[in-house]
Amino acid sequence: MSEPLRSSDPSRIAEFRLLRRLGAGGMGVVYLGRTDSGALAAVKVIRGEGSGDDDFRARFAREVELARRVDNPWVVPVLDADAETREPWLATAFVPGPSIAEAVAAYGPLPSQAVRVLGGLLAGALDAVHTAGLVHRDVKPGNVLLALDGPRLIDFGIARAADDTALTASGLVVGTPGFLAPEQAEGQPATSASDVFALGCVLAYASTGMPPFGTGTPDALLYRTVHDEPELAGVEGELRTLVERCLAKDPSERPTAEDIRGVFTDDAPDASGGWLPDPVARMVAARAAESLAFPDVEPTVVDEPADPARHPGRRRLLLAGGALLLAGGGTGAAVWASGDDEKPAASPARPVYVLGVHTTTGTAEAAVSRASERAARLAVAEHNATRKRSYDLKVKVLADRGDADTAREVARRFTADRNIVAVLGPVAEIPMRTAPAVYGAAGLTHVSSTTGQQDYFLTSPKSSFQSGPAHGALGGWIALHAYITRQVVPAGVVIDRAGGSAMQDEGTQVVSNWRNVLKSEVVPRVVAEDTDDGPKAVRDVLAAGVKAFVYLGALDATVRTAQALAEAGFTGPRWMQHQLYGSDFPRLAGAAGEGWYVVTDAVDPSVLTTKPAKDFTAAWRKHYGSTPEPYATEAYDSAKMLLAEFARTVPAGARRRPVRADLAVRLAKVKYQGIARTYAFGDFHQYDNSSTGWADETFVHEVRGGRFRQLGSLGDLNRAAQSQG
Repeated sequence: MSEPLRSSDPSRIAEFRLLRRLGAGGMGVVYLGRTDSGALAAVKVIRGEGSGDDDFRARFAREVELARRVDNPWVVPVLDADAETREPWLATAFVPGPSIAEAVAAYGPLPSQAVRVLGGLLAGALDAVHTAGLVHRDVKPGNVLLALDGPRLIDFGIARAADDTALTASGLVVGTPGFLAPEQAEGQPATSASDVFALGCVLAYASTGMPPFGTGTPDALLYRTVHDEPELAGVEGELRTLVERCLAKDPSERPTAEDIRGVFTDDAPDASGGWLPDPVARMVAARAAESLAFPDVEPTVVDEPADPARHPGRRRLLLAGGALLLAGGGTGAAVWASGDDEKPAASPARPVYVLGVHTTTGTAEAAVSRASERAARLAVAEHNATRKRSYDLKVKVLADRGDADTAREVARRFTADRNIVAVLGPVAEIPMRTAPAVYGAAGLTHVSSTTGQQDYFLTSPKSSFQSGPAHGALGGWIALHAYITRQVVPAGVVIDRAGGSAMQDEGTQVVSNWRNVLKSEVVPRVVAEDTDDGPKAVRDVLAAGVKAFVYLGALDATVRTAQALAEAGFTGPRWMQHQLYGSDFPRLAGAAGEGWYVVTDAVDPSVLTTKPAKDFTAAWRKHYGSTPEPYATEAYDSAKMLLAEFARTVPAGARRRPVRADLAVRLAKVKYQGIARTYAFGDFHQYDNSSTGWADETFVHEVRGGRFRQLGSLGDLNRAAQSQG
């Protein structure tokens, strides 16, 4: 998606008339430009420290000259550049198609034939880049654009941002964790073999919809890249053999780009788009058609009577959303609806807006889905009880089945409904990875209060928000709880990957903090997916003589571990993963579950003494006949925050509709005081827990008497420990 030019932006650079902003980052701004002959270009203008650095200018000029020598149809060509001007700039041909990341997020993994085409043509592109003396250094799904006649590799080796890095033990690496080679992860220079490794990651992603080393925090991804084997389930036959060779840890064992190109010599596509699945081909065609409509002056928007000077680009958002909706027809994905719209008192003088709730069916997500729906209905009922309100609200609930296809279908149904002004959800990780691409294309703001991975930002950098902390952060807080309560002893940590990728994210932080911050011994074990190695891992850790135990896995495996520890007579402190708070663990584990801790951001407001907590608990009890269930408070806060900021986007007099995109702009800057914590968002629209009050917003629960009981916040426990000396 693009956005209008700002008053500070130039109107022309050399022969390029600037039309829109395509993006911005630490190095500068990328514009959409058009020559007088009508050719479109992506014009990257270098700003900040780079523009004043003579060494940078010299490297920039040298790499531009090398890039001009790249002669390959699958590499986006350099059109022009100037390293001497006050703000150096580079222009490349503009490709209107979506990236692999966007296409996979919208429609799932690509078929094997399409991946073969990608493999052959991208290998040819890299071969040309390497022959010219360049190393790409950042081959990833977002840097491969799709056109009807084949892919295009972009952003190769020129003007790489100084902050486009990730920290490692030995320094800095350039590239994207999860799509860079082990040698890059260890801080070594990138080579052509590093690009081949990244290509293998891209082909695995295109085949399966998931990066081969999972998702999560940069340090977790770098660790897995160096030490773990890739997950290639779903990559089959000759393609799997090739990808495995590309992902060899030793660079000398990888094939060259030329070798890979030779494997796929018969897979060149024509210009019909037949190499792509039909929904993706329609997406590509829609983007291409849209690019032809870019005007020199922003038009007046006729589908939404807003001020065109204030809200340009609305037409483009609708076109992109419409293309996704059209392409989604006939998928056969089932979408489950629960409940119906709220029924506010009818008034012909008041418009009615709708808050969507994106939930998930299935046992694992039933509790958080129910809590989210109830929280939204309570927040809407409170609004509709306000006598002087200028509009009414309703709730509409749609549920996916926990998979990518139905999650996208739910998002399409919400975005197609022009009465939907915001969405609470999704509630599960896979839907949160896939639905944001649809919400982002339509500019529909949504907030997930129950997910902790942040890869959604790749496809929806403006419309998607997360109001709960990352899984990795919660792992670090387990170690802090041990420190506060003086339980820093040699610990065993079992990371059972069958519990999902969050286990690795949380476990990496537990191990790192226990060893490097607490300076205590830790014995880690990893249980691979699709194995029954958990009991052996538990026995191995106990045999090492540990005094504390952290088991991060699914519910059934955690119950089994609790029983094994009880049988072994282990009585030291024990922690489970945070997503099991509110689960059936106390009932299923029985006496073996007594004393287990869970550290989470989820609060039990019924035991708090503050007025907001008491009022919320009373309102919940009145509506639903019980105290608020786990995760209800966070969902309620998120819904109230959405509705409060939405109210500020409603035009005076309600004579025209609010603009969807305005809500996301406001939410990115919000500081909202909830029942038990303050909500604010970071650069990637993730929950910002960097403030000094985060310890009072993180809660410790212990299994006592067959249920979870809140012991207090980390701040409470720390103050109590200090008062006791």
